[in-house]
Formats: sequence, C-alpha cells, structure tokens
Amino acid sequence: MSSGAAEPTRRFVSAAAQARLDALGRNAVRQRVPLNGSIAMTHRCHLRCVHCYLGEERFAPPAGGELATAFWLRVLDEAAEAGCLNLVITGGEPLLRADFAVVYEHAIRLGLLVSVFTNGTLVDERVVALLAEWPPQLVEISLYGASAEVYERVTGVPGSHARCLRGTDALVSAGVAVGLKAMILRENQDEIPRMREMARESGLPFRVDPSVSPRLSGDPSPLLQRVPACDAVALEMQDESLLERAAKVYETSRGRAPVERLFGCLAGVTGFHVDARGTLLPCLIASGGYDLRSGSFREGWDGAIARFHDQGLAPGFECHACDRRVLCGVCPAQFALETGSPHRRSDYNCHLGDARLHAIAARRAAAGGEQGT
Repeated sequence: MSSGAAEPTRRFVSAAAQARLDALGRNAVRQRVPLNGSIAMTHRCHLRCVHCYLGEERFAPPAGGELATAFWLRVLDEAAEAGCLNLVITGGEPLLRADFAVVYEHAIRLGLLVSVFTNGTLVDERVVALLAEWPPQLVEISLYGASAEVYERVTGVPGSHARCLRGTDALVSAGVAVGLKAMILRENQDEIPRMREMARESGLPFRVDPSVSPRLSGDPSPLLQRVPACDAVALEMQDESLLERAAKVYETSRGRAPVERLFGCLAGVTGFHVDARGTLLPCLIASGGYDLRSGSFREGWDGAIARFHDQGLAPGFECHACDRRVLCGVCPAQFALETGSPHRRSDYNCHLGDARLHAIAARRAAAGGEQGT
C-alpha cells in the first residue's frame, strides 16, 4: 500500500451511486476495460525539483518538438471509446502546454471525469476561468514545503512558493475542487505537519507519499532524498483515516492467495498511462508499451498492453507470497528502476511495509487498551 497511490477523487456521491461505481470497477477488471488513465502532454517543467523522476527532458522540449494537439484529441477519443472514465492530466507541468485548455475541455466534453496534477505556479486568470466553467473532479497541487525557504530549496526556483500559494488560493476562491499533496523528502520532512495543517485550515484534502523513485533513466540521485522508513511512516500515519484504511486493507487481504503473475496491480488491466512521447504504457513507470503515433489505442490496449501481465514470476520472488505486500507498495516496475530487476525487491519498500505493520499493531493494541478501561 502506498499513501501516494492516486485514486479517483470525487465530490459527494450517494451510497447507491457509490455501489454502482464499485460494480462498474469490478466489471472493468473482469473485462479488462481501461477505466482509469493518465496522460502526460509534456515532460517539461519550469521547476527543478531535487527528487523529480524525469531526467533532462524536463528542461527542454524534444528535438522534434512535442506531440501536436490533434494527437492528444485523437488519443482521448479512442480511450473514451475503449471505456475510459477517469482521466488524470499530468506532466511534467501540463499548464506549460499552450493547448492545455483545448485538450482539457475536449476531455470534459467527452464525459471523462478529469483531474489535473500541477505544481500550481502557472495558475492564472485564464486557467481559473477555464476550470470554473468546466469543473474538474480535482486539481491536485504539489506542495514542496510550508515555508518559502524549504519549498524553494526543493524546487530550485526563487518565487515559486508565493506563486504556488497564489494559484491555490485563486482556484479555491473560484470554487474549484483542490487537493494538496507532498512528497516526504529529507529537505521538507520537518515541515510535513505544518503542510498538513495548512491544508486543514483551508479545508483541503492532503496526502503524502514517501516513495521517492530513481529517475526513469535509471539515475538514482533522487533516492538521496528518501527519509528513513520509520520516520516517513510516522509522518504519513498522522492521518488517522489513512491508518484506519491501511489496517482494513491489511486485515481483509491477509492469507488471500496472490495472483500468479509478476504484476498483481491493475496497471494494464483497468489502468494506463500515455507519456509525452506518445507511448501507451500500463502505468507511468513501466517499460515497453505501444507507440500511439503509429497505431490506435485499441490496438495497443489489446496487443502490447494485454501482454504486460504475461510476465511470469521468477523462482523465489520473495514479495509474491508476503502478507505485507499490500502495505509496502510492492511494484516490480519500480524495483527494476532501483535494483535492475523487477524480481529483486527494494529494501526501502520492505522497510515501509514493516513500519506500517508496526503502526497498525500499535493502533490495535491502543484500541484494545481503551476497550479494557
């Protein structure tokens, strides 16, 4: 389990509507419907964050230029036709694209439930007006620190803290649904409680993620920003609702036989990602994929992406039968980036699982003590 795992965030829905959504999700798994997707229209970003998983491509567009607006409109049409309902528009920084509004509005008109992941620093009057007129499910803004000093030590860009807060306030004032999230980093770990409080004071949801990964190129330098697992889990479990959900997931999954494939997640089953090169992938960090510049979404989904889960298990893959796999955020794609093999675990993930299990046990013991008094 990872607190950073992006789940569709919705405004209030009735119990009956939620039941229908749950049934839709179960049916999507059975029929392999690409219900949940994300697109990165650009890998460019004007910030220089120390932990970013993107490499040099975030600093400039590719030599041949970025993919045209027409490409993204076609991809959205084809993904919606294939069954996509929930869409995240991400990056890089998606607001760097001059055609963001065109693509975003097209997604809304298709009936997709759209969320936008942004650093918030480029939110201006035009962006606010667009999102107020065509409301997203959520605009999730990355917060890198509570103070300007820490925030800009992470981003490397003077003035970015104030621009982020102005953008966030403008969206909230316009009635746009906003959430805040933060990576737990060595640079900002001491300010996570204050960031959580800032979100609470503004009435905004807040989530944290300790799962810093190597860059997609394999560069391990972002791993220097990892916080010791026990400290990271202590910070994330300050969210009592997260601790409660983690305990429930763990208890309901214990002893359940794992699926007999390397990837036990829903990437390539109900989930997909399209990167800035136009590659259809099972998820953001998986390798391989299908070039949508030379074929359709359906061809890629039924071909290369369907074969993603044909990858077998190596003998002795220790994560496969481990009860803590729902707590540690086990991800063979991330393992491949970090250890060189999808079958060789990340010790850090394992430590996260141990720390979360300890937090659940402590919660259970405390609850038992309260009942006995």
